[in-house]
Amino acid sequence: MRIQSVNDDDIESKTELLVVDDSKVIRWAASKILSKEYTVREASDGQEAWRILHENRDIAAVFTDLQMEGTDGYELLKLIRSADDPRLLNLPVIVITGKDDDDKTKAQVLELGATDFISKPFDTITLKNRAAAYIDYSRKLADVEARVEQDKLTGLANRNFLFAHGEKDLSLALRHDTEMTVALLEVDGFAEIINRFGKKTSAQILLKISQKISANMRKEDLAARIGTAKFALILPLTNSVGGRRLMERICNQLSALNLKTESGPIEIRISVGLTSFDKEQPCSSFAQMLEQAGQALNTAISSGGACIVSSADNVARPPEAAGEPAPEAAAGERALGMELAQAITRIEAGAGEELAASQLARLARAVWPLVTCANQRLDLGMDSVLEPAGRRLEEEAG
Repeated sequence: MRIQSVNDDDIESKTELLVVDDSKVIRWAASKILSKEYTVREASDGQEAWRILHENRDIAAVFTDLQMEGTDGYELLKLIRSADDPRLLNLPVIVITGKDDDDKTKAQVLELGATDFISKPFDTITLKNRAAAYIDYSRKLADVEARVEQDKLTGLANRNFLFAHGEKDLSLALRHDTEMTVALLEVDGFAEIINRFGKKTSAQILLKISQKISANMRKEDLAARIGTAKFALILPLTNSVGGRRLMERICNQLSALNLKTESGPIEIRISVGLTSFDKEQPCSSFAQMLEQAGQALNTAISSGGACIVSSADNVARPPEAAGEPAPEAAAGERALGMELAQAITRIEAGAGEELAASQLARLARAVWPLVTCANQRLDLGMDSVLEPAGRRLEEEAG
């Protein structure tokens, strides 16, 4: 008898559903009806259901009772509809109503974001039809969201696009032996800001933060919103020093924001974790870089926030409030740095002749103060050639 091997791809796992009710009888009845087609998770109250939803990302729909001891169906619905995770925010929630639930109750639950209702006692056909309909909806929504690259609120990239872009940038850095920095930024105490000032004001704050971040980015950089108040930055051809300087500039600009509301002023404090890919800190994957930056961010937060931590030393340091250039000038400086790095890489690779004479002259003028200073401070003996060379560069500038 020949045994045919089976791959994991050949086995289609069952879609998961969550049934929330403090009645064992109701949970048993629902599981008995649905368990042939679906994997049914059970919870006895909203708190347990909330934990299960975070542990099982494949749950496609929730059936919940309203009246339960502890965290009831109303609170569970509020938690789901206020979640930052789009998977939870758009999850179908079918409320199981009892005979005591009147039209006023149904209207209230609909306002909270319930998707549909099903009455007790439910029959097999109705329960199965509701499950099938909303699971199909969840699959279509997930497929659409997987193709979207932007965060809806800020217009920055989303998590999916961040990973795709990050792997490509790291691959280029590995291939050309160049540098790359990844930074994670999180607004300190943002949950308290939401509670005190409300969601509308909080959303406006996130939009202002994203605009400040974008104003400091080059075209080659990428900024993404990956959490409620958490952002990720990919900075190609940027070492740890350049990455830290950019983070200090952004942190100082955000702390200087003059945000006033009717409930009082809002102070923005930022925690930052960053990691850099270079010869001293090699990384095999973008996921590893994000993990390192995440650990550094955790250190920054646990150190009291409003600081920057690099994975190189894991030491929390406040951002230096040195005089900083305007965002446009800062972006220009970083663009020049990237162009210099690219030119040097091509020259070292033996392709210097591919650089245009005008570009070489412009880059040489940009570093001329550095060359002059080095000649004086290090006694390089270049006095006789620097002056005529400088005049020649000016002639090239025309």
